[in-house]
Amino acid sequence: MAQMPSGYHVAIQATPLFDLIDAACTPDAVITRLLQIERLADLSPHIDVLFFREAPEAATPTLAPGGQPVPSGIEPVASGYTLATIHQAVRNWPREDQHAFAEYLGSKRVQAHLSALLGRVEEVKHRLGREGGFVLQLQWLMWETGCHPVQNEDRDDPMYALLQPGEGKPGGNHA
Repeated sequence: MAQMPSGYHVAIQATPLFDLIDAACTPDAVITRLLQIERLADLSPHIDVLFFREAPEAATPTLAPGGQPVPSGIEPVASGYTLATIHQAVRNWPREDQHAFAEYLGSKRVQAHLSALLGRVEEVKHRLGREGGFVLQLQWLMWETGCHPVQNEDRDDPMYALLQPGEGKPGGNHA
């Protein structure tokens, strides 16, 4: 959590990433979105940005996502933005807040957190490739060898439609 110069508080939360990981660990899941996470920037659509609003003392949680204490009188709320989309809101913030938010995201603490999340994704992908069922292992193997239809966007491949992230497919692959 960080406080902007204007007094506004923001935080990041990885719940969508954990939901994606949980869904990918189900039998016969389409794990394309998980496989597409290969570097820190790939995490951004799966990390929510939280804003904080005034709240009665009794409703104020004691810890924000990441374990930092929440100042009294405020509570976290969903902003509707992820790290991939927050620029839409940030461009309307005062310059000082824009700079402070960029510093927060670039801080050692946030970068270590994001690196740990990326490490977790890599662990899960490798575990699915070794221990998952046939469908999970096949998807992982295709990805690792560079012949996954989504990697190559070979739309003529009959597997493309099956393995393309989309609505209603197991594994958290929603558009």
